[in-house]
Amino acid sequence: MKSRSKLLKVGEVSEWLNVSRSTIYKWVHEGEFPEPVVLGQDDGKRSASRWKEDEVVDWLESRPRGVQE
Repeated sequence: MKSRSKLLKVGEVSEWLNVSRSTIYKWVHEGEFPEPVVLGQDDGKRSASRWKEDEVVDWLESRPRGVQE
């Protein structure tokens, strides 16, 4: 059985990571952050982006820890 991941809005992700919404979209565009799931039509007018919680957790756990030089 596949695990079901909660879908998070961009505001929830940005608040969780303490970064701006535009930073989330920038990271996605740069390939540095998981791609969102697009709900509805992908025309930008009637669509909504959501991120799978487990993918965000995996991304976060893969980040370096400690002071970076």
